[in-house]
Amino acid sequence: MNIIIKEYNQWLKENQNFIINLREYDSSLYTRISPIYEVLNHLKDKYETDNVSFDMEIYKIFQVGIEYLHSQINICKIYLENTFKNNFHRFLEYDKIIGYLLYIEDLRYELQEHQISYNKKIMDNLIEYLEDMMLNLKEVPGNINLYVDSEIHRIADISKFDFYSITDIFVEIAETLDIELYIENEYVVGKDI
Repeated sequence: MNIIIKEYNQWLKENQNFIINLREYDSSLYTRISPIYEVLNHLKDKYETDNVSFDMEIYKIFQVGIEYLHSQINICKIYLENTFKNNFHRFLEYDKIIGYLLYIEDLRYELQEHQISYNKKIMDNLIEYLEDMMLNLKEVPGNINLYVDSEIHRIADISKFDFYSITDIFVEIAETLDIELYIENEYVVGKDI
């Protein structure tokens, strides 16, 4: 078995309850990480069952996925412990805010990586606004998504740049591997036929 699978299994043992809780409580943070989590589990199961080694492409996917998932979960757990004093329900009240902060950091990385100029002051102010809301347990406005979206459009001219996050990439990988990420329940209204 690949060492990277052993590392993932060890990491999973330490973090799976947290991830399952995000899923069970329908957290937007789970929606953010689920493509990576599901692809890694699919690959792990496939290669453990078949007892074959990863080729370089699969190894790279697995490596990037583990690093990203580890980073995202670690940041969430730091917020849970330090800001919310391990109160998971309070943490969930601010999961969208945490998700926005994670998204903004991804955006910053991509803008810098592609050497695209952006308004650092607007980005820093947005981060400060979101962190202040969370750290001081302020009420999250109902239209926070509109505000964040408008500020992001002020940060950089993203019309010249296709922001393609790691989550987006893993959605495509999941589709290629025929992994269903989002299962919709069908409901029948009326009498059964």
